[in-house]
Amino acid sequence: MQLEKSAYSAAEKSTGVVLNLGHTAHGARQIYGGVAGILLLCLSIVIAGCREPVGIAQKQRNSLSPQVARYMTEAEGAFSRGVYELALAYTDSAEAYVPELADLHFLRGKIYTQLNQLQVAQAAYQVVLEIDPEYAGARFDMGLNSFRRGKLRDAINYYLEEELEVGPTTALYHELGRAYARIGVPDSAEAAYEQALSLDPEHTTTYMWLGQLLEETGNLEGALEASLNGLRLRPDDLDYQYIVGTQYFRLDSAEAALPYLEPVANEWTWHHGAQFNLGQIYMRLGREAEAETYFARADEAQQLQQRVNEAQNAINNDPTSPANWIELGNRLRESKRYGRAIEAYKNGLTIQVPPGLALYMQTNLATLYMECGDLSEAARRFEAILRADPDLSAARLNLGIVYAQAGRFDEARTMWTELLEREPPNIAAQSYLEQLDTMDQNEYVEASTTDCRDSG
Repeated sequence: MQLEKSAYSAAEKSTGVVLNLGHTAHGARQIYGGVAGILLLCLSIVIAGCREPVGIAQKQRNSLSPQVARYMTEAEGAFSRGVYELALAYTDSAEAYVPELADLHFLRGKIYTQLNQLQVAQAAYQVVLEIDPEYAGARFDMGLNSFRRGKLRDAINYYLEEELEVGPTTALYHELGRAYARIGVPDSAEAAYEQALSLDPEHTTTYMWLGQLLEETGNLEGALEASLNGLRLRPDDLDYQYIVGTQYFRLDSAEAALPYLEPVANEWTWHHGAQFNLGQIYMRLGREAEAETYFARADEAQQLQQRVNEAQNAINNDPTSPANWIELGNRLRESKRYGRAIEAYKNGLTIQVPPGLALYMQTNLATLYMECGDLSEAARRFEAILRADPDLSAARLNLGIVYAQAGRFDEARTMWTELLEREPPNIAAQSYLEQLDTMDQNEYVEASTTDCRDSG
């Protein structure tokens, strides 16, 4: 059997999403269907190195009325929280006063990128450049979107234009390196990565991508050296541990690889490469029974990933379908990738959906937050669900659980008591009330939680 190649993918994850606060019909009437305060507006240029914008956009910011500035601040805040529908609504409000405000079109580009509506996002960025040709970050983000769409030459051109107009940044050279590597020009990719590291010698992600580039070109010793440099800066990062462990094994050092890959495989049960590679290591070490266990887990993970890939492909073909986002959320939840499942459901909720379907999606979201241990967000969502439909017994039951896990025992008791009044034979509510009567309420008992910050 062949060792599965290391594949760092944190920068290519599906992202997006959020609470449906009323559809604004924004897409139907608009041309195109890091976030800080408006006066700081490096906005998403946190990614691009946070170079202070100059020129027309800055002059616009300096002359904004307090009302429009407030709309933009609220829009940026909603975007940073993932409440994209609300963020779009605030940009609509700002546009009513200043339709040629470059920042609002830039923010829309960021939002539509998160929603996987990449063509719409590109059109938004193009409007930004028509308003201010020197707007920092617009061409960079257009390059990122082009990369995601497989238009690699376009991505490279956008990055080079950004360098010419705005100047060099670590992130720009990093992404340029990725694009060159993808089109099969390793020398240019390596040079770009080295330029990124010359600007920021502690840019851990570049070390990891450089390591994988060197691995692909057969320089395994150099690859491991680069990857270890990144891991030293972020020793707890499972992505980096996976890459280092895999590279050690490819260098015929199973003993050195084992402590890196074991925690990754045990944490990422959904990750085919982690399961398969650890199985290979156990086989090399003569631990055949353990190897077979992980090979079986690898087969299961591969099947789960295939279903995730199919759902993601459906979204790539039609990102405006709520059903596609629901399917992706369900498949990610099935594979225990809860953070990404949350993002998928939230993305779907930015699209206009029937009230019943929206309530179903909100219930799934609230349950996911509960499973992740984000009790305040879970409670907020279950409370909103019950305001919309007080007869949803499952939401009332789960809200009681959330209250109890958060130490809000009186509120938990109220929820379950109300549920029993509505449904006298509700065995689950009765059982929880009995547990509540016998437990020591003076001790705060943390809920069993899952880390929803997916990686890999």
